Order: sequence, then structure tokens, then C-alpha cells
Amino acid sequence: VIVALSEKQRSHIPYRNSMMTMILRDSLGGNCMTSMIANCSAEQCNIQETIATCRFAQRVALIKNDMILNEEQDPHVVIGHLKAEIERLKAELAFTTGTEQELTEEEKER
Repeated sequence: VIVALSEKQRSHIPYRNSMMTMILRDSLGGNCMTSMIANCSAEQCNIQETIATCRFAQRVALIKNDMILNEEQDPHVVIGHLKAEIERLKAELAFTTGTEQELTEEEKER
């Protein structure tokens, strides 16, 4: 998963290969800022594990997430925008097909 996330042209990230990556899915490749701490040991008996940890940390450092601010929107404003979009699309469809439809009483009241 880490290698796939660090490759920009990769379209599929295999999160389901591991329970850990499924749990960390939003933290690893989502809209967030993630920190990683690599714990290394200077003991000779842990040298292989330390090298593997450092290599893993290098791969993690290649992951770049594009963060955007999550803003809460007023539901009434969103509904208003969506209704306006529906009306615009209806008008566009009527213009494209060449069929002008009469407005219903309900539509006239809006």
C-alpha cells in the first residue's frame, strides 16, 4: 500500500490486502495530515530491523496528500443551489430537445 501511494500514476491502491491498511485508509491516502514516527535501535542485534524501518520511512516520506479544508455548509443553501441546478438543467434539456414544456402549478409557485 505504501509503495502504491508513493507512485503518482497508480490508479488502484490495495487497501483491502491488510486489516491495518483498511483501518488507516483515510490517514494514509485521504484528505488529512499524517505523521509517522520510525523507531530505530542502535543495538547490533536489531540492525536488520532498523534498516527495514528506515527503508519503510523513506517510502512513507514519498507519499504526498492533497489536503483541502472541510467546510460545513448550511443544508438550506445546498438545497437552494441544487434546486437552481435542476432548473438550469431542465431548461437546457428543453432547449436541446426543442420542446418547451408548460410549467405546472407547483413550479409556478416556486
